[in-house]
Amino acid sequence: MNIENIERVRLLLRESLTDIELVSYNLDRIVRNLKQKDNEYLQKVSLFLEKNDHERARVYAQEIATLRRVAKIIYQSSLLVLTIKLRLETLIESEELYGMVPSLVKLLSAVNEIGPLPNLEREFVSIKNKLEEAATIITRYTEIKVDSTGNEVERVIKEAEKLALMKIESTFPKVPQTIVTGEDAKQRVFEYLKANSNSFSIDKCAEDLSMSREEVEKLLNELVKERRVIIKREEETI
Repeated sequence: MNIENIERVRLLLRESLTDIELVSYNLDRIVRNLKQKDNEYLQKVSLFLEKNDHERARVYAQEIATLRRVAKIIYQSSLLVLTIKLRLETLIESEELYGMVPSLVKLLSAVNEIGPLPNLEREFVSIKNKLEEAATIITRYTEIKVDSTGNEVERVIKEAEKLALMKIESTFPKVPQTIVTGEDAKQRVFEYLKANSNSFSIDKCAEDLSMSREEVEKLLNELVKERRVIIKREEETI
């Protein structure tokens, strides 16, 4: 790689790092706002339950469920963005590692596929264009071996999804079970199953989601009937 190409790639990586740091900050801000709104709605749920107004409590509980689905997407995206940020910091320091740039493009594409991110589309397009240009320079004009990291990218995405679900379960207060709807509970089991598909345990799912084993089994059967999941049983593992 000639000096001009090296400098161009280095500039693109530095600009991408600056942009990704801004995206990371904005994702954290979005999560804080969602958590604040979640707390407000949870207070409304408690207030209406005290007044024995279960219908209004249920409306707010459904909104909480929607907020938490969005929060899970943001958490997962935030973890992938953090991975990209850390790798960019490493790559900038060593041109011998430039072969990893194409994998960052794949990770960035995965963030876009997870779900829409409020008001950040332009930033993602800008970062992707810069990384793609850097990857093109590396593959066309250098002899640097491009890492074949398809499996690793999938692993990082799956791990981010699992950690995002754990984050939601650990940081967001539980909604009173008296007004959790059947669809809400089913969605929680579905999300848990997606995040733990390689090591799913009914007992562990029941424990983590504060449900009984019978509830989890019933909801799994409903998901199977709806053809949203296919279950392969191996003793207790699905």
